Amino acid sequence: MATRRVLIVDDEAEVRSALADILRAMRHADPLEVGQASDGQEGLNAVVAQRPDLILLDLQMPRVSGLALLKQIHQADRRLPIIVITATQDTKLAAEALGHGAVAYLPKPFDPRHVEMLVATFLDSTKRPPAKPPGTPH
Repeated sequence: MATRRVLIVDDEAEVRSALADILRAMRHADPLEVGQASDGQEGLNAVVAQRPDLILLDLQMPRVSGLALLKQIHQADRRLPIIVITATQDTKLAAEALGHGAVAYLPKPFDPRHVEMLVATFLDSTKRPPAKPPGTPH
């Protein structure tokens, strides 16, 4: 049972706190470790330092926008699932985010059950099989 890391990147402290509470209350097969960043630059630093298994990313933030961060992360690791969250109802922005590698779009305000379902789905899809000892047939 490996600890799974989820990173929340949002400039609103209340949103980060609400998402962290939802994640900590989740019943998941693996323990969850929740990291937080308050803007795109902090988010980029946290991705490098924490190596998350999943990211919840706000699209509209100061310093480095969520969309710019999404593009950077997706270029570096196309397998890392990123769920974008935003208060805007701009469907073009959502489509652009999905086109740049986001796996899902979560509008604010969000339903905690929807958050749990998306996080569980994409964490389970990124499970890595245990390493096989050398010399073991594949």
